Amino acid sequence: MKKLTYFATLVGSLFLATSCVDLDQEPQSFITEEEYIASMDQSALENAVSALYNNLWHDNYGFNSRIQRIQVCADEITYRAAKAGNQLAYYDNLSPSISANTADFDTTWELFYLVINNANKLINKSAIPEEEAAAAEFKKVLGEAYFLRGLSYFYLVRMYGDVPLIMSDEDLAGDVDRTSVEEIYNMAIVPSLQQAVEWLPETPRNYGFTPTKWAAETCLADVYITMAGWPLNKGQEYYAMAADMAKDVLDNNGYHKQEANYEDLWKEANKNSSEFMFCLYHSQADKVMASNYGKSYYPADFCRNETTKQNGWADYYARAEAYEAYPNDKRKEWNFMTEWLSSSKEVGKNDAGKTVYGMVTWQESPDRLPCISKYYDYDQGNPGASAQANGVTSIYRLADAKLLYAEASTRATNSVNSQAIEAVRSLQERAGYAERGIPEVSNNVSADEFLNIVSNERSYEFYAEMRRWFELVRTEQVSVKRADKWNGSLFQAQGHYYFPIPSAQILLTGWTNNPGY
Repeated sequence: MKKLTYFATLVGSLFLATSCVDLDQEPQSFITEEEYIASMDQSALENAVSALYNNLWHDNYGFNSRIQRIQVCADEITYRAAKAGNQLAYYDNLSPSISANTADFDTTWELFYLVINNANKLINKSAIPEEEAAAAEFKKVLGEAYFLRGLSYFYLVRMYGDVPLIMSDEDLAGDVDRTSVEEIYNMAIVPSLQQAVEWLPETPRNYGFTPTKWAAETCLADVYITMAGWPLNKGQEYYAMAADMAKDVLDNNGYHKQEANYEDLWKEANKNSSEFMFCLYHSQADKVMASNYGKSYYPADFCRNETTKQNGWADYYARAEAYEAYPNDKRKEWNFMTEWLSSSKEVGKNDAGKTVYGMVTWQESPDRLPCISKYYDYDQGNPGASAQANGVTSIYRLADAKLLYAEASTRATNSVNSQAIEAVRSLQERAGYAERGIPEVSNNVSADEFLNIVSNERSYEFYAEMRRWFELVRTEQVSVKRADKWNGSLFQAQGHYYFPIPSAQILLTGWTNNPGY
């Protein structure tokens, strides 16, 4: 009998997050998982659903860090070549290694199926109240489970291609094979998100931490635009469907508003911004899903002050080409650190005899790469000192809906409409294009020119927000944007963009792995 390793993981997190069972009952009794979930009231359901976000976070080694690592395949961020045996080099070479990068695959596979498995339990076993008003409130929360199930499958098929389809508890005990990408979309992703659109509230249960109807529509627009491209290539009909979803968000959403200043989105004091439609909400101090936005983003030679080394881990740098191509707008000022006090530059001794360090530009630094400063305000005022940090991991925000609409509506009609132009221009205006002398998108732009502008704006707006790789894949632009590494790469040789199924799953199930692994 073929069983997947994640089957052994039960929903302990659901019980930890919900109320306790009285162990002093007379006579003592035990409650089954099915009975417990079926008996949950509104408050217990909210706690149980909240545990799903913990599953996604996966003890700080889940979504936040693992999805960022695979973005090294794309054209925005890169790795530190001077670090011996740096496993990110395989991504940079567009040839992921089933052994060297195994932690990334093992973790993402486990976390997404953990979310799916636990969401299935809530969806299949929860008893919706009979009273109409109570049922409506219950469904608002249960809609989050549908959203997270659809989102998790969406990441799985984009990363791994054909994957097991698990929708009911009965499936867990049987033999499981991989299901085609198209069937996963049709049976799991689209229906789950459609149910989420129907049940989720128009305002979040908890800041931008919990998804709204508008987040589900934005995710569904992302799903449809992806189905229109590689590998399904469903074309114009699905571009039109994506445009319709995103347009409803832009026309009818009354909660999510564009932040006036781009930089304020990335400040700890303002992380409750309504522009976030769905994000992971991090708090290192409260030990609630801390983020990886600490030492990983500081350079290896970083000094906190003139006499104090505070060397970062330098897990991620900006690609020099991406920095140089970036327009000189307000976003660029916030997103990049281009000079810093460096332990590589000793300029003398102070009166106490301590070594004094000087400033270097990124071109003069040991790694000769710009740094990604987008998340620096999340580090508790202690730059580069901690692996853990605060802030949010943005998964969807209002700008996603704007750029999804701009692209999808144009591809669906091969023409550019005024709402699409305004959607892009609103982001350019916030970025300070006019005051910096940068041309905004014009009213008479051609469809091809506009699509290029939208792709560029998506890169500028969402820099290092873990989206770029998936865009380059669905539009089949990897060979163009990563021409330096394309020829001879695994992706080029095998004709796909998938990562390997974890080795443990292959050994247990006897599946054939994705080509090349």
